[in-house]
Amino acid sequence: MYLQAVSADSVYVMAESQNTDPLTVHYGLTDSYGSSASTVSTMTTTDGTFIHRIPLTGLAQDTIYYYRLDFQRAGFRTAPSSGTPFRFAWMADFQSNSDIHDAIALLVQAAYPRFSLYGGDLCDDGTSYSNYKEKFFRPNQQALASRVPFFNATGNHEKWEINTKAFTQAPQSASVNQGYYSFDYGDLHVVVMNYMDPDGYAQGSPQYNFIAADLAAAAKPWKIVTCHSPAYVAGSHGENEDMIALTKNVFEPNGVDLVLSGHNHFYQRNYVNGIYHLVISSVGGDLRDPGPVGGYTQVSLKTHSWATFDLGPTTLQIHVFDEKGTEIDAMILSK
Repeated sequence: MYLQAVSADSVYVMAESQNTDPLTVHYGLTDSYGSSASTVSTMTTTDGTFIHRIPLTGLAQDTIYYYRLDFQRAGFRTAPSSGTPFRFAWMADFQSNSDIHDAIALLVQAAYPRFSLYGGDLCDDGTSYSNYKEKFFRPNQQALASRVPFFNATGNHEKWEINTKAFTQAPQSASVNQGYYSFDYGDLHVVVMNYMDPDGYAQGSPQYNFIAADLAAAAKPWKIVTCHSPAYVAGSHGENEDMIALTKNVFEPNGVDLVLSGHNHFYQRNYVNGIYHLVISSVGGDLRDPGPVGGYTQVSLKTHSWATFDLGPTTLQIHVFDEKGTEIDAMILSK
C-alpha cells in the first residue's frame, strides 16, 4: 500500500489486489483507528491485478493519522495551512541500480518529509509489470511511500500507459487530467507536468494551455514546476525547446521560483532569468556526463542525487545529497 494526492483534508490509499472486491482501510488519530473507508475505483495492470483507490476524506488539517489495511500499518500527516513551515523531498530516475535506490529511499525516510515530488522514470520499462514492481516498488520504497505521499512527473521510461495509469492517482485540479495537474500545499503551489502526454506540451496544446492558466491564477507565495525533462541543461540530453518556450512565455512572467527535473542522470544547478532550473538525478539510473560550469550553469556534478526542501512563507532552504547522504549543494531562496 502507498499514499498519493494528499491534501489538507484527504489522501488516497493505493493498494494492489487480485480482484475488484472492495478493500477496507481503517484510520484515525490513534492506532485504535475508529473510522473506515473502502475502494471507490480500480484500474488494472498488464499482469491482470487491480490497483484500488481508497480515499480517506473529511480529515483534519495538519494532523497525523494512522491507518491499517489488513496487516499493513502506517501513518501520514495532512497538509498544513498557509504560514506553516514544512519539508518535502525530491527523487528522480529510479531505473537500474536498485542498491542505490534502496539506500536513498532509507535516507529520504530518515529526513521525515511531509510528501515527495518524483521526476519520472520510476522504472526502466513501464510496459513491463515485473520491471515496475522490481525497480520501483521495492521494500524500502514501499515503506517510504506508505508514510510519505508522492506526486510523480511521468518520464519516458515508465511511459504514460497501462501500468503507470494504474499506479497513479492525481489530486483534483482544473486540468481534469491524471497525467498533468497542480496542487497547493501550505504556502506552495506545484505544477506537475507529463512529459509523455500524447498531445505534448508545445504552445497551444491542452497541457500548455492548462499550465498557462493555472500559473496565472496561482496565488501562493512559492511556485514550483516539475517535469521529467528540463528546459535548460548542459550535457546528456541537452535543452528542451518546448520547455524553454514554456519557461519564457509562462514560467517567467508568472513568478515561478524553481523548475525541478531529472532525465539527465547527474546533478546540475542552472539559473536563467530569475528561475533556478535544478536537474536532480538519479536515484538509480546509470550516471551520464554533465556539461561544465559556465554560462547559466552554476554547479555541475556527475553523481547520484536527491534533495530536501524546507519551505516557509518567506524562505526556501534546499539541500542536495548524494547516495551516501553527503551534502553536495545547498542554497536559500528568500521572498
